[in-house]
Amino acid sequence: MRRKPGRPPRPTTAPVTWSVRGVTRETRATLEQAAARSGKTLGQYLNEDIRAFAAQQLRHRTVPPTDLQDQVNYLRQLVENLAAMLAAHPPRE
Repeated sequence: MRRKPGRPPRPTTAPVTWSVRGVTRETRATLEQAAARSGKTLGQYLNEDIRAFAAQQLRHRTVPPTDLQDQVNYLRQLVENLAAMLAAHPPRE
């Protein structure tokens, strides 16, 4: 069987270094602070907390609205969802 061209298989199971284009330093710093506050590494925080938040958004099939009042309501709901997630997972001390 012939292999497809591309990146060769990784010889180790070490985590992959990953970067996301367009993420500002301020965003990364904020995420790092939130991760530290919850007693997690950045990877753990992204894998657990941010993934759970994104999954919740997908379950609710939220689509950003176009009407101004609907946008305000949408943003309010996002903030309330984030606050609920933070309350459910208080920072470790």
